[in-house]
Amino acid sequence: MIKLLVFDFNGVLLADTQACMAADNHVIKTFGGKPVGLKVYRDTIIIPSVNFYSTHGCNREVLLKNSKRLGEVFHTFYEKRAAKIRGRKYAKGVLKWLYKNNIDSVILSNHTVVGITYQLERLGMKNYIKKLLANTILDSTLKARNKQEKLIDYIKLNKFKKSEVVIIGDSPEEIEIGKDVGIRTVAITGGYYSTSRLRNSKPNFLINNLNELIGIIKKINKI
Repeated sequence: MIKLLVFDFNGVLLADTQACMAADNHVIKTFGGKPVGLKVYRDTIIIPSVNFYSTHGCNREVLLKNSKRLGEVFHTFYEKRAAKIRGRKYAKGVLKWLYKNNIDSVILSNHTVVGITYQLERLGMKNYIKKLLANTILDSTLKARNKQEKLIDYIKLNKFKKSEVVIIGDSPEEIEIGKDVGIRTVAITGGYYSTSRLRNSKPNFLINNLNELIGIIKKINKI
């Protein structure tokens, strides 16, 4: 019986791949690298982001020494463009369905609490989210990944069984986290990462739109 859905936010509930790519390219240009197109972006994007930026011509040591400035450069550019971005198709409907069926939804994200909260309020999704597990520091994703620890703590604190939890994301990171934690995994195409990278991460389910998630939960929960 599934009782908890763990959503990545960017690229999953928010259709912001183009905006994030533009912001990352702005960082790359600012720090002397070469901007990339969407195909290369989806084939090479990775967290921690210092690895992505250095792959495309930025000096790693300079990035790390200027992490605070980098975070400000990215978020100032990104937030202006994200202010009018739509939610991903079916996102609100799926959250409503989960809420109606007493299945908790939480967000697990590398993005900031402030930025996500703004988007949830703007898109009318906030009331369907039980908890927001995200970053409070702008440059958090530059140096490390910290999502797994947050999820483990949340599951333990709220006494969920691993069999009751599903994580969904548009990157191999969420699939890796899910496998490490011992929960079911769903990868969704059309976000930040290429379909081939998602398929290679071997999720339990690979879907093309969020509405498919309802069918998966119905089958598991026998609704």
